[in-house]
Amino acid sequence: MRQLQWGILSTAGIARKAMIPAIQAAPNARLTAIASESGKAGDVAAEYGIPRAHEGFRQLLEDPDVEAVYVPLPNHLHARWVCEAARHGKHVLCEKPAALDAEEARAMQEACDRAGVALMEGYMYRHHPQHLRARELIERGEIGEVRQVRGLFSFPLALDSDNIRLSADAAGGSLHDVGCYPLDVIRRLLGMPESVTVVGRVPETLGVDTSANGVLRYGDGRLAEFGASFEQTMLNRYEVIGSHGSLLLPSAFRPDKQGGVGEIVITDERGRTRREPVYGDQYPAQVEAFSAWALGEGPAPDAPTELADQAQLLAACRESLHQECTIRLRA
Repeated sequence: MRQLQWGILSTAGIARKAMIPAIQAAPNARLTAIASESGKAGDVAAEYGIPRAHEGFRQLLEDPDVEAVYVPLPNHLHARWVCEAARHGKHVLCEKPAALDAEEARAMQEACDRAGVALMEGYMYRHHPQHLRARELIERGEIGEVRQVRGLFSFPLALDSDNIRLSADAAGGSLHDVGCYPLDVIRRLLGMPESVTVVGRVPETLGVDTSANGVLRYGDGRLAEFGASFEQTMLNRYEVIGSHGSLLLPSAFRPDKQGGVGEIVITDERGRTRREPVYGDQYPAQVEAFSAWALGEGPAPDAPTELADQAQLLAACRESLHQECTIRLRA
C-alpha cells in the first residue's frame, strides 16, 4: 500500500498525545519528520521513533521526503504556516479552527489550490462513525423533520494558568477551542444560519472568553443552541430534536475518552428510548481519510466550502459575543 509521507510542524501536546500515534497507526500514512522551533524536536523524535527531526519549520517544509504536514500551532499562526506549506508543495491538515474568518479561509484555500495540494481542517470528530449513523437515522425519518439542534462542549481549565487557550494574542478562548465543535455540527446539519446571538464571560484580566452560549436562527423558524466553557465539567454532546423524536450523542466529540465507544440514544414520540453503541478510532480515521484523498485514492472528506463557511460562522459568533449584539450573516 502506498503511504503518504507526513511531517508535523510543532511538538504541541495534541501532536504528541493524539496525532503522532494516529499517523503511525494509519495504514496509508508514514510519519517521516517532526519540527520544532523550541529545540524539542530531537527528543520527541527519539521518544516516538520518528526518523527525522528538524529544528525549524522551514527546514521541514524543505524536506523533499515530506509530502504532507499536520499543523497544530496556536490559532493565530495557522494561516501563515498553511500558506507557507502550500508554497512548498505540501498537503495540509490544519488543526481547528484553521481560519479565524472567511477572508483568512479563502486565502488559505487559494494558496493550496494554486499549489495543487489538499487542505483540510482538523475536526477529528467528523471521522467517528457515530455521526454517519446519526445522519442515516435522520435521513430515513427516524425522528421526523429536524426542528432544533443543541450542542455543548466544556471542560474545566485553571484560569490562572499560562495555557495557550487563555492567550488573547494567540486567538484563544472557549469559543475557538471547544465552541467551534457544536457550531460545526449545527452548520453541517442545518446549514448557515441567518443570524447569531452569543453571550458569555470575558474576564478583563484575560481578554478571551471563558464561557460562551449562543442561539442561531434560521429563516424557516428553526433554532440551534450551543455552549462552550472552560468553567464547567467535561461534557461533549449534541442533540437533534425532530417533529416526533430525538437523537442524543452524549460523547460526540471525544469518544476516545471512552475507549472509542460512541453512543446514539434514540427517543421516539412516545418517550421510549433505545441505545446504539458505535465504535471507532477517530484520529487514525481522520489521517487515513486525508491520506487517501491526498494520494488520489479516495474522495475529498469535506465539501469545498467547509473551511470558509465554518470560519464565517465562527467570526460572526465572536463578533456577537464581544459587541454584545445579534449578527446577521451575509448569504
